[in-house]
Amino acid sequence: MTLSDFPGPPLASNGAEALDALQAEHTDLIIMDWMMEVMDGLECTRRIRGGVNGIDPAVPIVLLTGNKGKESEASAYNAGVSVYLEKPFSIKQLHSGVMKALGLNGVGVS
Repeated sequence: MTLSDFPGPPLASNGAEALDALQAEHTDLIIMDWMMEVMDGLECTRRIRGGVNGIDPAVPIVLLTGNKGKESEASAYNAGVSVYLEKPFSIKQLHSGVMKALGLNGVGVS
């Protein structure tokens, strides 16, 4: 058995597709960009947090963005994002953000 034998996570190119994918299949974590066509990451987050279409409103969301500054960060957290990461970020920062979103702070790879 190889990794290709396992289904990958649902993928979407915009917020509307993400909502459709989340309605069809539960996921334990969402990683999405703020800037997407059709529906951006903040609007998608708001809808997820509102439980639209039966989607679990408590699913952790890591938001990736090229936006900078405290105002953007505050907007993201006010929308319901679990973790906000500004681009560019390292794989270590992404790992840390995912662990934080999943409530696994302090658990890491040595």
